[in-house]
Amino acid sequence: MLRVYRSNRAELLAELLAQELRLEPPGPFEQIEVVVNTWPTSRWLGEQLARVNGISALVRFPFPGSRLRQLVQTVLSDAPDIEDPWRAERLVWQVLDVLPNLLEEECASNLREWWELHGGREGQLNRDQWQLARSLADAIDDYALYRPEELGDWLAGGAGDQLPEGLRWQPCLARALAEQLPCRPFGLQVQQVIERLRKGEEPALPLPPRLRLFGVSNLAPVQINLLQALAGRISVDLFLLTPCPDLWQRSQRRRRQLGEDWINSPDGSWLIEAPRLEGILGRMGAEFQLLLEGSGECLLGSWEQGDLFADPTVMRTAEDSQASLLEQLQRQLASSESDQATLSLRQGDHSLLFMGCAGPWREVQLVRDRILSWMAADPSLQPRDVLVMTPDVERYAPLLASVFSDRDATGVDLPWRLTDRSQQNCPGLQQAFMSLLRLSADRLTASGLEALLGNPALQSLKQLTSQDAMAISEALQRSGFRWGLDAAERNGDDTNSLRWCLDRWLLGLALPEEPGLAVDSCAPALTDLSLQQIEVWWPLLDQLAGWIAQLRCSAPCPEWVDRLRRLLQELFNDGGNWDWELQAIHQCLETWQLQANDCALELDIAVVISVLEEALSTESGRFGHRSGALTISALEPMRAIPHRVIVLMGLDASSFPRHQERAGFHLLELQRRLGDPSSTDQDRYVLLEALLSARQHLLISWSNRDERQGDPLPPCPPVQQWLSLLAEEFETEQMDRLLIHPPANPLDVANFIVTPQRDAISCDRRLLNARRNLDAHIGEDHAHRDLGLALPLVWQPPTTDAAIPINAEAIERLERWLQAPQKEWLKRQGIDAGEWCDPVNDLSPLSLPELDCHQLLNQRLSEQLDLLAHDPEARWDVQETEDWIARSCGQGFMPPGAAAELENNRLERRWQNLQKTLLNLGPLRLQQQPASQHSALLMAGETAVQISTSRLRSRSLLQSWLKHLLAQLDDAACHTAVVCRQDSSAKADQFHIAMRWRALKPQEADHEIRALQSLAQQGAELCWPVPPDSGLARAMAWSKGEEAADKAFMNRWQGGFSGWAERDRPEQKVCFGSHCDAELLLSLEGFEAAFQALYQPLLEARC
Repeated sequence: MLRVYRSNRAELLAELLAQELRLEPPGPFEQIEVVVNTWPTSRWLGEQLARVNGISALVRFPFPGSRLRQLVQTVLSDAPDIEDPWRAERLVWQVLDVLPNLLEEECASNLREWWELHGGREGQLNRDQWQLARSLADAIDDYALYRPEELGDWLAGGAGDQLPEGLRWQPCLARALAEQLPCRPFGLQVQQVIERLRKGEEPALPLPPRLRLFGVSNLAPVQINLLQALAGRISVDLFLLTPCPDLWQRSQRRRRQLGEDWINSPDGSWLIEAPRLEGILGRMGAEFQLLLEGSGECLLGSWEQGDLFADPTVMRTAEDSQASLLEQLQRQLASSESDQATLSLRQGDHSLLFMGCAGPWREVQLVRDRILSWMAADPSLQPRDVLVMTPDVERYAPLLASVFSDRDATGVDLPWRLTDRSQQNCPGLQQAFMSLLRLSADRLTASGLEALLGNPALQSLKQLTSQDAMAISEALQRSGFRWGLDAAERNGDDTNSLRWCLDRWLLGLALPEEPGLAVDSCAPALTDLSLQQIEVWWPLLDQLAGWIAQLRCSAPCPEWVDRLRRLLQELFNDGGNWDWELQAIHQCLETWQLQANDCALELDIAVVISVLEEALSTESGRFGHRSGALTISALEPMRAIPHRVIVLMGLDASSFPRHQERAGFHLLELQRRLGDPSSTDQDRYVLLEALLSARQHLLISWSNRDERQGDPLPPCPPVQQWLSLLAEEFETEQMDRLLIHPPANPLDVANFIVTPQRDAISCDRRLLNARRNLDAHIGEDHAHRDLGLALPLVWQPPTTDAAIPINAEAIERLERWLQAPQKEWLKRQGIDAGEWCDPVNDLSPLSLPELDCHQLLNQRLSEQLDLLAHDPEARWDVQETEDWIARSCGQGFMPPGAAAELENNRLERRWQNLQKTLLNLGPLRLQQQPASQHSALLMAGETAVQISTSRLRSRSLLQSWLKHLLAQLDDAACHTAVVCRQDSSAKADQFHIAMRWRALKPQEADHEIRALQSLAQQGAELCWPVPPDSGLARAMAWSKGEEAADKAFMNRWQGGFSGWAERDRPEQKVCFGSHCDAELLLSLEGFEAAFQALYQPLLEARC
């Protein structure tokens, strides 16, 4: 007998099942089986059975596919159960076995052309070939469920005349597979079962007395035929969650109208016949019910039907309160077409909300705030009553912890659990293992290695800390590692590869780091690592490099399994706290070896990754759904489980409904039939089941802004259609309450306003306090609402205090202030505006960065000056040449190939021009000042020289001015020239004298130094109002008049085509704000006095 119980509430079906078990209790050792479609459904159903009966023991919850296959084997054979060899994950290896012979067939000419085009070395299987074989296996697996008649015809010798000419190789493939496999495909076995049961033959083994299926919303036609046939021998009970009885009745009418054509999939006329919500979203459920009623040909037993449709509005009326919009919609679905009540939306009804959000992070934030708002309004609402579902778990996973766990922002400890995320994407042993395989399959990069070293499982098992991992990456970057394992991966040049970098570490232990010193294009690297660190880190990196090299070698399956087991043992040992993940990998390897042991092809690493990714993903989503916390899951596992609050998050038009891509030769792509799987219909049905399962609130959200360009985005088509239906029922004002568009800016005032129609959008206390502080700041001084910490600023000239000593410590402190006065002031306030994250560079240089040019020139200049320092009588009076390629050999500075020659020429031009500029002043020597505490003066003839290999900047000019004053304080009695590169891009390789200062008396120098010290002392208390480089630009243009000077200041501060804006520097933004104009700074009280106090003395000292 086939009994069908239908209801629009899952808990009613669960109670019916529980009462059935209570009235007809099984034996004390009898095991009960209830077929369900997801793991969470089994957990929830077990809880419901225990709630009603007080216990739920010896209850198994198999899945439909595996259980129905077991029943087929029970009827046909008394042999031990075997795994179905026609399933795609096993069939693919048989496909690879028969494919060479198939490609020789004349009908497979187009397939042969593709294989030869994408093939590699003979006997080797690459990723493209694997994907084709897997697509073929998937197609045959689908045919067994959805095209058994065609498959049976092919196995009986049919040539597939109904197929297009280019696809007539498929019958040959099916027959070749059937010759090698021990049983027929599942769909053909079902036909045998139906025939045997129709003839009254006894099953090979006893069948269970009853088969129960709960909450299954979709089955293949052949599976439904099997259930109808089994109903003649056993009791088959179906507990179906369906939106409305009308859908069932409409299906019956359709079958009677179409006659034998009822098996065709519903076309566009279906929406005309079913214009309501269930017609738009319920196509999958409608097809399932059409198939379940069927033509009666396979139904060998009697049929019974029971309905348990509940009217939520009646249930609510009994509680003396008005029905919510959500309950009215549920009643509308359960009612007949002739009994459609008008929808109403009362004030304060938030049972159904649609929300468009500005990006995923903002969406997660708003969903959290909405949930907390509902929990605050209803103290009985607990986190376990809330379910959040999204079609893209991986997209939202990184955002969830930062939002849902932010207790300081909300003041609420909200427990939550993320499920259905692949273990390969969670930090752990499986992720480390698969990351290493992917590094081997693709180009080895510095960022990829950094991600691997950052894995907590690898760190724990190798006794590393997260700081160690960061230090290793930083040391590798300093040593020059960018990409590539060795010379083989880099076309013969091992520079910037990992092996090259490790060799540099070893050379650095024995040899000094000197220019030009290299062993076979590898220079020693002193990375500031201790010997103890190298003793631990170098073997680990060498081990990883060795395994990457091994993994890049193709091998047959048995050799791969042995290789991977050795890798697991060497790198992860017993797995530690991740031993269960290690065990899962070993189990996958064992299964793979059993399936592919006879495959003689050498598999590429990319194929191994595909196999293991699929095998390891089978366990994802099995645990954690019913944890007592707020659950965040994918769409499929929990969509029919009732919750008081359900949120559908991330229903963007670009990702929902999902579209399943099949190969072009797949028969399901050529013609759709009733019951064919459709991910689009399945996702649409999620909306309908979520509407049925939500008890108090249903929230649907999506991203309505493009993350990069900010353009508006629509919701997904099913949501648009639903909103269109609601717009026909409600006025514009009511639709505005249903469809909300929160502000994109979290600090917008509208987020915190409470109205009679709507609660506050945000409940984030941190954002609220920030908004209040911002409002208070605006109220105090509206002119500076967007400005920084230093404004409003009134600079006061320093008062004359006690004499500040001129010693090494005081000079060092003064020098720091002169180089970055705003940054020094911020440090006194406890703010480090220079915080940043150094990015990991994966690319070898195509040209020499300007900073490296500066360092190389400085290094060469220092060497020349050291020669003068060692010999007081030495003179530098001729221009020296330099081979910059040989100088930087083995250090990874220079770009490869001809680019290195270009950079060598550029550096030599600068070096020669620098020497020419200096020697034009006279021969160079070092002059020691008698009784001086400061460094020796570099003299060019009778002129002291301060050299900068970069363009003139404020820090270099003021530092040179300070050194000039210190020299004059020691009675040097000489002029000083500041030499630097020219600003013009056309003369970027030329040097010039940017500034000359006359000699000063010691008393004058002492006065100016103490004046600078007073400015620095005052600048520690009040922020210095003159930006360094903009102030320098104003000073250099001062001789042209104040108007020209102000224009130069403005150009440097606000930027333009001639250069970057100084106001974009972090410390300037913090001090003066991100939108501070030059006019505001120039008009500050005390700005002109501060500018003149700093720059007037050095300008007046020019000669």
